[in-house]
Amino acid sequence: MPDQSINNSNQASYLVLARKYRPKKFAEVVGQEAVVRTLQNAIKENRISHAYLFSGMRGVGKTTVARILAKALNCQAGPAPEPCNQCDLCQAINEDRLIDFIEIDGASNRGIEDVKTLRDSVQYEPMHSRYRVIIIDEVHQLSRDAFNALLKTLEEPPTRTIFIFATTEFHKVPRTIISRCQHFVFKRLSAEDMANHLKYIAGREGLTVSSYSLKLIAEAADGSLRDAETLLDQVISFSGLKVQDRDTEEILGVIDHRLFENFSKAIIGGQSEEIFKLTEELVSAGHDLRYFYNGLIEHFRQLLLVKIIKDPAGLAFLPAEELGRLRDIGQSLRPEDLLRYLTVLQEGESGLRYSAQPRIFLEAQLIKLCYLSRLKPLEEVVGELEELKKGLGRNQSPAAGYPAPSARPGDKNRGAVRSPDVQKASGQPAGIKNGVPAQDQPVADEFYFRLMKDKPALAPILKVATKVEVKDKTIQFTFSQDKKHFAVLIEQNQAYLKRLAAELDGHQFELKIEDEGQQPAPEIKPKTESKKVETAARSEARLAVGDPKVKTVLDSLRGQVIAVKKKTNSDKS
Repeated sequence: MPDQSINNSNQASYLVLARKYRPKKFAEVVGQEAVVRTLQNAIKENRISHAYLFSGMRGVGKTTVARILAKALNCQAGPAPEPCNQCDLCQAINEDRLIDFIEIDGASNRGIEDVKTLRDSVQYEPMHSRYRVIIIDEVHQLSRDAFNALLKTLEEPPTRTIFIFATTEFHKVPRTIISRCQHFVFKRLSAEDMANHLKYIAGREGLTVSSYSLKLIAEAADGSLRDAETLLDQVISFSGLKVQDRDTEEILGVIDHRLFENFSKAIIGGQSEEIFKLTEELVSAGHDLRYFYNGLIEHFRQLLLVKIIKDPAGLAFLPAEELGRLRDIGQSLRPEDLLRYLTVLQEGESGLRYSAQPRIFLEAQLIKLCYLSRLKPLEEVVGELEELKKGLGRNQSPAAGYPAPSARPGDKNRGAVRSPDVQKASGQPAGIKNGVPAQDQPVADEFYFRLMKDKPALAPILKVATKVEVKDKTIQFTFSQDKKHFAVLIEQNQAYLKRLAAELDGHQFELKIEDEGQQPAPEIKPKTESKKVETAARSEARLAVGDPKVKTVLDSLRGQVIAVKKKTNSDKS
C-alpha cells in the first residue's frame, strides 16, 4: 500500500498550468510586445516613472508584467531589461517575501484607512531593495475617499517608490489619478497567439492534443490567456494526457462542427424541409439557440473566407481537413452569394436575441435563407430584358400597332400617341391629339409627360382643358367658362412652359389661352364613324396588352400600356 504522506505531498505540490507557466521575465510575456518594449527601453535609458497604470481585460498579463518590472528594477544585476531570476531579490519577489515589494487587492483594501496605512509606510526609504514597488490590483475598486488620499502621494511621491495600478475597468478610475500615471493598455490576445502558447505547454507536459482542440480552447477563452490555460487544465482532467476532439467539445459545451455543416448544406441547397429536422436535433441536444446562431454566422464567414482567399490557413486557423470540407460546401456558390447569406444572418441576430419565441424565429430565418438561392442576380434579369427587347424589335410588324419596347415616359422623340381608350380612362381630352399636325404630335406627347414628371401639381390643367393644341409654334390652351380660373396657372408658369416646349422642339413657342366660347364648334363625326375609330383603338390596345412579350416586359417593370402607335416608314429609318 503506497505511503499516504507521499500522496498528500504530490497533491500539495501540484500547480495549475496558469501558475506553473506564469511568465517570469519579459521574453515570456505573450501578445503584449508594445508594452514590454516600452518598459524595457525605459529601464535601459533610466527613465523610470513613479506611477504606472495598466488597464485591460482579465488574464492578459497586467499583474504579471508588474511583477516582472519590479524584479527588473531591483535585480542585483540591474536595473536590467530582463531580471535574472537567480539573485536573492528576484527570488524573494517570486516567493512574495520581499518587504519592499507590496501587492494588495483593491477590492479587499478599498477604504481610506487602508490607503492611509499604506501612505504612512512609504514615507521611509526602502530597507533591502533599490526600489519599493507597490502594486494595487483592481484599483478601480477603491473608494472615492481612498483615491483622494492617494492624490498627494502620487503628486509628490517618496524617493525610490513606484506605484503600479492594474484595472479591468479603466473608465472607473478618476481622471485625477490617470493624469499622474503612465498609462499602458494591454490588448486582448488573439486566438492564434493563445493556441501557439497552449501548444508549447502541451509539449512541455507531454500531452497529445490536436490543433482543432487548441483552437476551440483559445476561442472559448475569448482573449484571456489565463482562462485558456485554465480550460486546458480542465480538458486534461476530463480526457487525460491524450485529448480527444469530442472530449474537448463536450467539456467546453461546443456545438459539433458537423451540425453547422449540415445546416449550411441545407440552406445552400434550398432544402427547407431539413431545417425543421436539424433544429429539432439542435434543441434536443440542449444547445442554446442564440449561441448556435452566432456559431452559424462564424461558419458562413469561414465559407466566405475560404472562397475568397487562396491560402486561408493563417486567418481561418483551421486544420487542412476542415478547410477542405468548407471548400466543398461553398464550391457551387459565388462570393457575392455567400456575402448575401452572411448579411441576412447578421440582420437577424438582434431579432433572435429579443424574440419571445427564439425557436420559431430561428426556423423562419433559416427557411428564408433557403429561398435566397431562387433569386436571380440582377445582371441576369437585365440581360433577359435586353434580349426580350431585341426580340420585340425584330419580330414586330408595322401593322401590329405595338409600342416600341424603349418607349416610356421621359424618352425624347418617342413618337408614341395615346390610344383613345387610354385617353378616355385617364381623363385626357381628345384635343391633345386632334388638330395637331403629325410632325407636332410627338412634341405634344413629350410635353405632357415632362409636365407630369417635373410639375405634378401643374399637370392637371391638361385634364381640365377643353383642348390643348400644338400648331405653328404655338401651344394653345382652351378652357370652358367654369374652368376659366385654371388659366391663371398657365400665366403664372408661362416661363417654364415656354422653356419646356423649346427644349423639346428646339424652337421658341408662344402660349395662348382662349375661352371655349371663342372657338368654333367642334366637328361632330357620324356616330358610325366615331364608333369604328373607338372600336379599332380598343382592339389595338387589347392586342398590345395580350401579346406575351409585351406582358413579360410589363410584369418585369410593373408598367402599363399608355400609348399605341403604328410604325411608319420614318420610324423604321
